[in-house]
Amino acid sequence: KEKAKTERYNFQANQIQFRGPVPDGLYHRYVEFRPFVKQMFTSTGVRGWVLSKALHHQHARVYNFDRTTKWGHFPQGPCKEMTQAFLDLVHYDEGGRIFTYVLSLDSLFRFTETGKEFGIDMLSKHTMHSDVSIYIAFSGEFFIRRLKYKNKPPPPDPADTGSGASSDDGDLHNDGTNESHPPHDLNNGPPNEEPPKDPAHYQLVIDNDSGTYRPNAKMLPLLKKFLAANLPGLHIQTLDCQKDEKKMNRMKQAQRDRKKKEGDHIVYAQAGSDASSISSSDEEQLDALEQSAVDQEDQNERGLAYQLKQDAGLRGKAKVEHLKRNIPGPGSNRPLAGEEE
Repeated sequence: KEKAKTERYNFQANQIQFRGPVPDGLYHRYVEFRPFVKQMFTSTGVRGWVLSKALHHQHARVYNFDRTTKWGHFPQGPCKEMTQAFLDLVHYDEGGRIFTYVLSLDSLFRFTETGKEFGIDMLSKHTMHSDVSIYIAFSGEFFIRRLKYKNKPPPPDPADTGSGASSDDGDLHNDGTNESHPPHDLNNGPPNEEPPKDPAHYQLVIDNDSGTYRPNAKMLPLLKKFLAANLPGLHIQTLDCQKDEKKMNRMKQAQRDRKKKEGDHIVYAQAGSDASSISSSDEEQLDALEQSAVDQEDQNERGLAYQLKQDAGLRGKAKVEHLKRNIPGPGSNRPLAGEEE
């Protein structure tokens, strides 16, 4: 039996410039949940400098522009077409995808798909998306669900024990007949048909599940209002990652189950680096990254830290050569640079 050949797929990173400004309440600083985190964000100390450089490097690689980059412009501002473009970027409700996002203080919304099948060392997901920004507006994860009836509000979760304030306003009057995909199988859309293009058919479920910045759940209504103004026509539900934890985990598990059933089943690996699994926790990822940095310092292995050290050594050598050329030796009559003959 022939071994299947490895195929190359482009990892999709997305960013949308929303109309600002973001509400004043959407202002969050990184959380110092590990001793090295402050060093990483301020690029202080050898370890902090290495970690910061690695994350900046990762951000530049993920959000690079090349011939495959697709872009668009909506001079009229938020509109139905802009919401459709967003749905196109997230592939509507196809494949049970879950996305990691960061909303910056200048209203730039960055996001990529997340999951264990991505063998891409994202270091710290939200820190990478923010390009190691000390302050952001909001961060977390989101996913999309398609509704059976576009003119009815999204269905309530029958086992919901979370806050009713996090749901759409019309949920309290819902008759329970408007199913969604996932978790239900619905006609007139994926996986067997093309998705409908009307944004009213879709619900954006977004949370504050970010170990790096840990946004204040009390600001979720502000986030919802901001997103509703920039993505008109889309149903939006917010989830508090602590208060609504059971519901959030249940809904995300439904996404993962749907992905196993309908997804691409592709394992992505970043070219030029070792592939590794993505932890479900930012803290675990940063712990692994910290240990990696220590190993690189101690063992002088190949990799970014080693390359940076090499570069520093070459710069130092160049300075020495420069001084040799410009500082006269004993008995020399050659003037120093800047002296008159």
